[in-house]
Amino acid sequence: MTTPRRSPRATCALLVLALLALVGCTASDGDWPVDHDLAVLCSNDAEICRAWTRTFSERTGYDVTTVRLPTSEALERIRHGEDLPEFDVWHGGGSEMYVEAADEGLLASYRSGESEGIPAAFQDTENRWSGVYSSMLAFCVAPQAVAELGTDIPHTWDDLLDPALKGQISTASPRTSGTAYTAMSLQIDRLGADAGRGYLADLYGQVLQFTRSGTAPAQVVARGEAAVAITFAPYCDAARADGSQVDVVLPDDATEYEVGAVAVLADAPHPEAARDYLDFALSADGQQAGATSGIEQIPTRSDLPDNLAEILADGSYPVIGASLTERSARRDALLAWFSEEVER
Repeated sequence: MTTPRRSPRATCALLVLALLALVGCTASDGDWPVDHDLAVLCSNDAEICRAWTRTFSERTGYDVTTVRLPTSEALERIRHGEDLPEFDVWHGGGSEMYVEAADEGLLASYRSGESEGIPAAFQDTENRWSGVYSSMLAFCVAPQAVAELGTDIPHTWDDLLDPALKGQISTASPRTSGTAYTAMSLQIDRLGADAGRGYLADLYGQVLQFTRSGTAPAQVVARGEAAVAITFAPYCDAARADGSQVDVVLPDDATEYEVGAVAVLADAPHPEAARDYLDFALSADGQQAGATSGIEQIPTRSDLPDNLAEILADGSYPVIGASLTERSARRDALLAWFSEEVER
């Protein structure tokens, strides 16, 4: 492949992107290759990211480069890459962020033949993103640590305000993590705007330290650094499968679910390969590939067992919450409040 000459402006942009890559967490092995068939920006657990791209490469022969970033950071990376696009596909992370990206013209419209297997409620009406997995928001609890604090295992959101748990709760920052933003938005739906923010202020006062990624809090608890994590259930399940003494506790009063998405980026350098990847990600094989990492998420395809539509129809989870569009619309205001009232 012949490499075109780069202008000084492009060279500077590449240096900036290289620095960004250093501060991000990459799921690829080694340095960013000069030549590749496809570049995927992934916003899920690193092992799931590897499972997705490895399976796709095995099926197609494509040489895939993957970089992992938390959802909000991934969106910022895409925004700042418009002058020199580096990624073809964005895979993983809550669809609220994809709604924002679509509204800003950052996503390409592509109707995959595999879209028919996914309910319309979990897809963009203009085919700019599709939901390909889901998880339920939960508490990841270390029972022994809670007992040593002289309190009970939390089963409701208000239980997290127990004074005994001060400094014992791990959660990600909603400014960088889609997981944490889902938890934040849930409190507004549960209590209303004013009471919800009041609750959040109290909850954040209990937090040991905000992590960048929504997958990290379960590991914080698994390492014994905190007693309770707010995260999606599969990440706690994975920590338990690795031998950690942690349990998943679904809140009795209210929970919320994510719809993790995938999209072709508007200025993808390899658009044909990107569309092939989207076909894979939407397919039954693609939605089951992540489970090879040992982390099982809920599929969105209606032809797969225990899919999201079935679970929601069953009514066994106390799911409440606004639509994806509403969650996305209020994100800027909530994050501004977080910066002013919590981080200051």
